[in-house]
Amino acid sequence: MLKNVIYTALILLTTKAHAQFMMPLSFGYEQFAEQQSDGTQPKSLGLQIIPKYTINEISASAKLSYNYDLDHPSTGNDWDDGILSLSTTKLKPFSAVKTVPALTLELPFSKESRENRGINYVVDAGITFILDSAYLNLGGFNASYNLTYGYFQNDYTTRLNGDPATHYKISQAVTTSYSIDPITFAFNFQFLSNYSYDDVVRNGFMHIESISYQVNPTLGFSLYHYNKGSLYKAKTYENNLKAYDPEKSVYGLSTDLMIK
Repeated sequence: MLKNVIYTALILLTTKAHAQFMMPLSFGYEQFAEQQSDGTQPKSLGLQIIPKYTINEISASAKLSYNYDLDHPSTGNDWDDGILSLSTTKLKPFSAVKTVPALTLELPFSKESRENRGINYVVDAGITFILDSAYLNLGGFNASYNLTYGYFQNDYTTRLNGDPATHYKISQAVTTSYSIDPITFAFNFQFLSNYSYDDVVRNGFMHIESISYQVNPTLGFSLYHYNKGSLYKAKTYENNLKAYDPEKSVYGLSTDLMIK
């Protein structure tokens, strides 16, 4: 489940200075646009939990996600990689922009990371700049920009499938949203540069669009779409960036709960 990439970014906008616990939960259904040989489309169920505790403008959070493959439940079920994060909103060098530095530890819970990539862990250091909508009197508009450097600790420099392992990465993400209570339109675009041990760079992207309806402060529903992949096609080196890709796009529905 990737929809909560947007949700996690928007949570930063609501962080309070006093002690506060929150735990967003999402139950989702996803379906791939690509059709298999029998005419069916791959589909899955997902559960995502993001517990977060904030005190004195310092936040500790985690993210756990599990995916249930409806087509191949005996072999396709898997965890996403786990995330532990520490961030703060104490730094306030600008009046109109909130600054949120963060340290993150990524843990290889997924089969892909453990078996093919041989990842032991990934350490990320990043910073997010968030427009202060209240200060700028922007109404329901929100926007943020994130820059993150990640270092990989791997078992080997080449993956089991023969691809070069990632030594470090640099990612950039822009998130925007506009709310007309109780509906929120959101967009997230990420540009990712993965560097191998030979300093060969492979660029990738991901974009997510969502429409959310907030029934009350605890319950909401979302409709979303995302597409991700390499920036260039492997053989032809043509531009692979598309708004909708009939082979890679995924769309889904989720029920979102906020526990405080």
